[in-house]
Amino acid sequence: MTALTRVLRWLSWTGVAAVLVLLLCHEWFGPDIWYHLYLGKRVWETFLAQPPDNLILGQPNFINLYWLFQLAVWGAYSLGRLYAVSALFVAVWSIALVVSLRTAGAFRAGAWGPVFALFSLLVCQTRFEQRPEIFSYAFLALQIHWLSVWPGARPPSRGEFARFALAQAAWSNMHGYFALGPLLVGLKLAGGLPGWRGPDWTVNRPGRIGLWKLLVLALGASLASPFGWRNWEEVAVLWRFLGAMRLKIQEFIPPAGLPAHWWTVRVFWAYWAATLAAAGILLRASARKETFALLLAAAGLYLSATAYRNIPLIVFLGAPAIGAVLPKIARLPLPETAVRLGAVAAAAALSVWVVAGGFYRSIASSSAFGIRESEYAYPVFFAEYLRAGGFRGTIFNRGSDGGYLEFHFPDLKIYGDSRFTDATLVDEYFQAVTKPAVFRELQRRHGFGAVLLAVAESRDVVADLLRDPGWKLAYADLHRVFLVNRASTAGRAMPIQPPRFYRGEDLTLPYNGLSAVRWTDLLEKTGDDRDLLLDLDQLAQAPLIPSAVLESALNDGRKRPDPDVAAAVRALRPKMVPSRPGDADYVDWLLGQAQHP
Repeated sequence: MTALTRVLRWLSWTGVAAVLVLLLCHEWFGPDIWYHLYLGKRVWETFLAQPPDNLILGQPNFINLYWLFQLAVWGAYSLGRLYAVSALFVAVWSIALVVSLRTAGAFRAGAWGPVFALFSLLVCQTRFEQRPEIFSYAFLALQIHWLSVWPGARPPSRGEFARFALAQAAWSNMHGYFALGPLLVGLKLAGGLPGWRGPDWTVNRPGRIGLWKLLVLALGASLASPFGWRNWEEVAVLWRFLGAMRLKIQEFIPPAGLPAHWWTVRVFWAYWAATLAAAGILLRASARKETFALLLAAAGLYLSATAYRNIPLIVFLGAPAIGAVLPKIARLPLPETAVRLGAVAAAAALSVWVVAGGFYRSIASSSAFGIRESEYAYPVFFAEYLRAGGFRGTIFNRGSDGGYLEFHFPDLKIYGDSRFTDATLVDEYFQAVTKPAVFRELQRRHGFGAVLLAVAESRDVVADLLRDPGWKLAYADLHRVFLVNRASTAGRAMPIQPPRFYRGEDLTLPYNGLSAVRWTDLLEKTGDDRDLLLDLDQLAQAPLIPSAVLESALNDGRKRPDPDVAAAVRALRPKMVPSRPGDADYVDWLLGQAQHP
């Protein structure tokens, strides 16, 4: 190996590590992490694996099998808040991917190893969130690797039994994917059947018995939980819930049903096809020898194609099949220096793209580079208002805001968070945030003192409440609105804060622009010209404004715009960014109609 080759090898793998760290150093935006932090704190305080909470919407089948994960993230948060938790996720993802790359033979594939590693990172990036499943990926990668390198002719040693059992026990107290552990051992047993028959039956008997013992041990370790066999009951509950809500929650939607412009999903399908090709090569060349790898690949191909949340499983379950093929590529007469230079350049370009924000724009993500709370994903500004005013009543809220609220305001009585297990109750909640009649029925049953809703999601419900004299607008920002019930003692006591529809957000980002459009449309439809003028006046601070915002302010299909509204829109016209061809002409036509009836 020449000096240049050694330098390029170091640079290419350093580039892969840099991309991994940079992709994981992003804004927090997932809804689950805050309720896990809240429960982790409660577990620590009460010494109960499933502590009580203040949620109005109780999920009757929820079992907190995540309690050990929650303690881990709460401990990290106590030490260094978001930075320490993000560092924990970087460490666990690094373990998962390094072990999986080792199983896939990436470190023996020469110049193509870093290329394959970058490919794998982009596939897994679809789930780079602060979620308990990342521990599942680490345990899954470890157990697959141990089973892949274990020679079937001998039983596992005591040390191998112990590490497998400890990993399984920890996994069973962190995430529902723990059920894959015993399944892996079962597949290893099934994979060994061709080699155990015939003349090798006696030779392989110790290994066969050892695997049966390992299967029993894995099943026993999966019960090493405060909930015992109910761990498996919860897996069944979650599986049924996934089936019932398959097309109603984005992470349950199959990748084939996701928007085509999500290019990272297309990368997944390319990886999926490559795994299928590797499995085909194995099936043709050495099916008997590689049965375990083939069975794992088949499981990975199936599971990853069934739901968006399962996409990373193709990387981990497909690793043994890839590992039987990838190192052979290194022996082909290919320009190694050019490939390494390409890997270095790709890692550098991707790193710059991530830091500059272009990567997140390209996948229409609401996240961005930098460890902080997403002001779009969480009610950060509303929390400041709530701390100043206090609230002693009940709040109907979005599930994705629930975890943040219960962590920061543990005494607050909120409707629910994102720990969903009951399809009927969750479906009613989904309808209540979009359909006024369903919300009114919930209001009749629970008598909420206030509601905290997302304008982009709940326009019809918000419009209905704004027209109702029994409710008053107490707080509003670009994404959220807080209305209080005048009949409620807690509602009447809340201070009224003038709406702040704009706080410097980039309105050209789809999620910010949509909220801005929804506000102008909502205020126009409800005839609230005072707040509409305030909205337009505040949006004037933005350097660029989507044309749909101006269209919504000018056109409700029933009347001429208020002259003051038309004047405000005319002042914003130079900052307008057309969303579609012809939008500029349409806005100009509407302005003309406002001027000439």
